[in-house]
Amino acid sequence: MNDADEAIYQAIREAERIRTVTRKRALPQVRGSERDIIRATALTWFQSHRPKIAAVFSGAALRPVDELYQKIVEASHKNAVRSGYVETFKTLCDILVHLRSGNVVKLAAATTTDAPPDFSKLISDGAMQSILQRRWAECVTCISHGAPLSATVMIGGLLEGLLLARVNRENNKAPIFTSAVAPKDRNGKTLPLKEWTLQDYIAVAHELKWITVAARDVGVVLRDYRNYIHPQKELSHGILLTTPDAVIFWEIGKSITRQLLR
Repeated sequence: MNDADEAIYQAIREAERIRTVTRKRALPQVRGSERDIIRATALTWFQSHRPKIAAVFSGAALRPVDELYQKIVEASHKNAVRSGYVETFKTLCDILVHLRSGNVVKLAAATTTDAPPDFSKLISDGAMQSILQRRWAECVTCISHGAPLSATVMIGGLLEGLLLARVNRENNKAPIFTSAVAPKDRNGKTLPLKEWTLQDYIAVAHELKWITVAARDVGVVLRDYRNYIHPQKELSHGILLTTPDAVIFWEIGKSITRQLLR
């Protein structure tokens, strides 16, 4: 997606990890080396993550996070109550998650070209290239004619085809089938590709560094909404897909496509 999203994701992971570890300790106060680790996490925000995120968000939007990390740095110079750290990191996680959602919306708002890419970079078979070009055009048609659910289903199918093509391009497929996130049967044996779902392809593609962590995360969201093709699921969840939703998913789909074609 972009550097800001990666930075926010890493900040969320660090805050969640510190909160979990801090909460598990029995001592009522945070002392010694534990204080140093917490301080280092806070400084990483200012030195590493924040400069990348500031390219997308204003200083006012980042101020709540800055203030909380400043509070953590100040507290880390003395023995402080453990529960205070736990609560502060929980608040940080909530704010960072909200920022990340806002970043996805910003990316989707800045729409990219709908012109089909050169699929020959990934697939040599001319017939398959034509199929993918038609699927690409159909995604655009569904969105432009107010058929968001159809568009979402088409986007998911297009991505499955591209991810399978990326798998087939590999001469050595061992890393794919031995991946820790590849789908397994009850005996721990990797399932054949025909039984993989979109989620499986996306998870393995990320582990093999074909796509970014942000693409993986929002790709899973696309998978979930694609399942509303089943009327009963739409009814039970009370979800109504709109054209703006489909536009966001289309930007996600185009981003993953560009990453796979690189």
